[in-house]
Amino acid sequence: MPASQTMVVMRHALRLDEVDHDFVSSSKAWWDPPLAQKGFDQAAHTAETRLRSLDLQVLVTSPFKRCLQTANTVVESMPAYFSTIRVNCKLCEMLTARNLNAQDRPLPDGHIQEWMWNGSSIDAALKLAPLSGTATTDNFIIDDPDLPAFPETAEQAHARINVALEVEFLYHDCWT
Repeated sequence: MPASQTMVVMRHALRLDEVDHDFVSSSKAWWDPPLAQKGFDQAAHTAETRLRSLDLQVLVTSPFKRCLQTANTVVESMPAYFSTIRVNCKLCEMLTARNLNAQDRPLPDGHIQEWMWNGSSIDAALKLAPLSGTATTDNFIIDDPDLPAFPETAEQAHARINVALEVEFLYHDCWT
């Protein structure tokens, strides 16, 4: 393990539902909005202007489409830096009705794992849905495929994320 490590926490870029106000009412998967075109541009710009100068070795993302698209756009902008993107479902944001666009439209019945990716696993969903124009899903490694329970409190989310970060950055042999 190196003497020091740099960890950058980057939020996903601009979501489609933030610019298309009909997205929630018209989408089949309103709880998981993709990036807007400006979001793809933001992610590429951030990679080129902020991340390229850092000695980054590992890229880890949550399983939401907007996060996968942001991570993939970073990799496309910095292909010499990363060969894989690690996906950890425990690193997703706090699962609340607000965060899943469910204030005015009810979420599907059942456990979130059953409907998040339209009945597929995260691995199968990655293979079905393109993330951007030149994206390939061959470079994704699924570290933790299980989503947390919905809904959850802020305390539960903080505890979950702390454990996931510890597992991701301390126990994986990804820093050598």
